[in-house]
Amino acid sequence: MKEIIAERLQEVANGEWKLGLSDSQIGQFVTYAELLVEWNQKFNLTRLTAPEQIADGHFLDSLAMLQAVKMRQGGHVIDVGTGAGFPGIALKIARPDLMITLLDSTKKKLSFCDEVITRLGLDGIRTLHGRAEEVAREPQHNGSYEFVTARAVAPLDRLLGWCAPFVNVGGLIIAFKGSSVNEEMTGGIPAAKRLRLNLGKPIPIVIPGSETQSGRFIVTARRDTPLSPLSSRLPPGGREPGRR
Repeated sequence: MKEIIAERLQEVANGEWKLGLSDSQIGQFVTYAELLVEWNQKFNLTRLTAPEQIADGHFLDSLAMLQAVKMRQGGHVIDVGTGAGFPGIALKIARPDLMITLLDSTKKKLSFCDEVITRLGLDGIRTLHGRAEEVAREPQHNGSYEFVTARAVAPLDRLLGWCAPFVNVGGLIIAFKGSSVNEEMTGGIPAAKRLRLNLGKPIPIVIPGSETQSGRFIVTARRDTPLSPLSSRLPPGGREPGRR
């Protein structure tokens, strides 16, 4: 596993994408992968367990956002529905300067994230247990983040409703989407308008040399004006699901 993970990160993250990961950072990714496989034997954290799948399907897929979005030094990020820590922990390893909050409604997944954080010695990252629609109402989280990330959480129209209250004016929601992105945009466009978000066009995720990671996209939504209290309400019947 170590060789495969390290080789893919060197080839793509450092080679094609020029992220400049150090040997220490690559070692952290390797340890992360090992912990993911170990914990997955007890808990259902992911269906991707082969080294190549973890490298491309989790690590590089998460890091692709650094190719699509410029994130300032020391920016504050909340990863909604973080699950096993994607993209939040992967982002923290690659960009130690970022301040990251990992939010999930499932405690066992956050227990795994806490173990990874401890084992990797990561600072400036924390876990938070709760549902997005409830946590977003708390003063310390409402409008407090420059970036809100979400990967494999919900359809775009619902997702925007959960993420919008977290992001500050000038901030960005970054959603990872699959091959159904065009269908999701149909519902996402009116949702973004209601929430006063500037929805961008889907950005393809291209991982060089990957045979499995196709049909993946990043969709961004920028907050240009304050969110009104009425706009921040969830869609009818909307509740945040647990992550995979």
